[in-house]
Parts: sequence; C-alpha cells; structure tokens
Amino acid sequence: MNEFSVSIQAQSLLTKEEAAFYNLLKLTVEDRYLVLAQVPVWCLVEVKGKDKKALAAFLNTIALRRVDFVLVHPGTLATEKIIELDDPAVPAAQKEARNKLIDGVFKEAGIALVRLKNPGAYSTPTLAAALGLQGSL
Repeated sequence: MNEFSVSIQAQSLLTKEEAAFYNLLKLTVEDRYLVLAQVPVWCLVEVKGKDKKALAAFLNTIALRRVDFVLVHPGTLATEKIIELDDPAVPAAQKEARNKLIDGVFKEAGIALVRLKNPGAYSTPTLAAALGLQGSL
C-alpha cells in the first residue's frame, strides 16, 4: 500500500493486436523512422496562447489524449506521421468527437495523420502503401 491508499499494479502498454501491429510497423519502416507507441498528444505539439484561460482549457482538453503510434525521423527527431488504429469498441459518437479534436490538432501543427481500419489485415507492402511510404523506403 502507498500513501494514497490505492492499489497499483503494472499493466501492458499495448494490447496483443497493437503489439502485433507495432512489430509489423517496425518491419515496414525498418530504420527509416523511430516508432513510438501510446504518445500523449501534448508531447507532440507546442501550444501557445495569450489568453491564459483559453490556453488552460485547450491543454486540459488534450491532457489525457494519446495517439497510437508516431513515426519520428531518427536524425532530426521531428514527428513525421501519426498513426491511429480504428477501435471498434469505442462508441461512434465518442470516436467522432475524439477524432475531430485529434485531426484538428495535428492539421494545425502540420503533422500528417493516418487512420487505419483492421490493422491485422496488413502486410509490409500494403502497410507501406497505406502510409504513403512505398516510394521513400
């Protein structure tokens, strides 16, 4: 027990399906990109604003949001592409609101975002094509 009187135990960072996709993604991009998983949105964008209340409200909105995978250039460490997997367990209305927020954040930041359905159906060539990487690898 700890000072907060709560129970804490380790948990997996990825589901089995996400881990399988991560491994496929690593094979697909080889050493062209670093592949990061479950990255908080606020770590990927710089947020500035003169209105402190608006800034705080926006940061609060993105505070607990994460993206599934991030492709990072290994030399510059620039975020090149965000990959989101479709989760059929999330209710449509909740998914739509979240996607709208995430899409807007990364569009404004100039970071490409790709949404993939059925991530278990990809091979390395089809994943490269879906990510727009086939000519660059």
